Amino acid sequence: MSVAEGAAGFALDVQGLQRLRSQAGRDGEAGLKEAARQFEALFLQTMLKSMREAIPKSEMSSDSQTQLYTELLDQQWAQTLAGRGMGLADQLTRSLTGHITPAHSAAESPFGSLTRQTPAFESWKRHEVRGDEPDRADHVEDFVSRLADPARRAERSSGVPAELILAQAALETDWGRRRITTATGADSHNLFGIKAGGRWQGETARVMTTEYVAGEAQKQEESFRVYPNAQAAFDDYARLIRGRPGYAAARTAADSAQAAVALQQGGYATDPRYADKLIAVMATIGTLPPRGAVTLAEDR
Repeated sequence: MSVAEGAAGFALDVQGLQRLRSQAGRDGEAGLKEAARQFEALFLQTMLKSMREAIPKSEMSSDSQTQLYTELLDQQWAQTLAGRGMGLADQLTRSLTGHITPAHSAAESPFGSLTRQTPAFESWKRHEVRGDEPDRADHVEDFVSRLADPARRAERSSGVPAELILAQAALETDWGRRRITTATGADSHNLFGIKAGGRWQGETARVMTTEYVAGEAQKQEESFRVYPNAQAAFDDYARLIRGRPGYAAARTAADSAQAAVALQQGGYATDPRYADKLIAVMATIGTLPPRGAVTLAEDR
């Protein structure tokens, strides 16, 4: 079995995702089947990763480069196996479309028979396949509505796309549900995980955080900047992006996905999958609300 058999395009790859969306636009049923196959590939990749983590590592196999190439290999193996079919994609497709092949009955399917084009299917197709106007959870909707306008203002000041700025804030704070607090328990309003650094003259908050050293996650205590409000955090983020030459590629990237990759390469975060996570968050955010629809709580 050749790894090259699975090289048709992985869903986490930006170009692969665009091809998937294009296919869904032309043929919804074919797009659904391909999306289900990609989900199966993601499931298999996660399984392979868990299996590898259970194997003791030697010094020769624990360096960051080896881990990177191993992850890429597992990704391709997952795509190849999903291409040959493990059954999960077929079950998922039937559950979303209600289509049962002659070889199976509703009793044999753990999902049962669903009516084709159900509201659940339409919602899933808009969110996962086309990516336009996703049905967002309430906490996601609230986060996007509150911060879309300051993200747009930060875009004009920094050059980084607003949807990417919003995705960074969402990723760093878990959609505003996880906050960096001071010693007194006050909110630091640090939406972007910006560390204090030697030049910072303002208040700081010391908290435990996860950093990646040579590809390995490690817990360590770090000092982070404290802002008077959320708008101050957006303003400081824009200054940071403008002031560092390493982020120049993010400011001039052709699209949001390329800007996310440029931010990671510029050293914004130590997480080796930072860009992938940002791209996934942007897919969840979808279309930003109309400009000026809401304001920050601090501005009201």
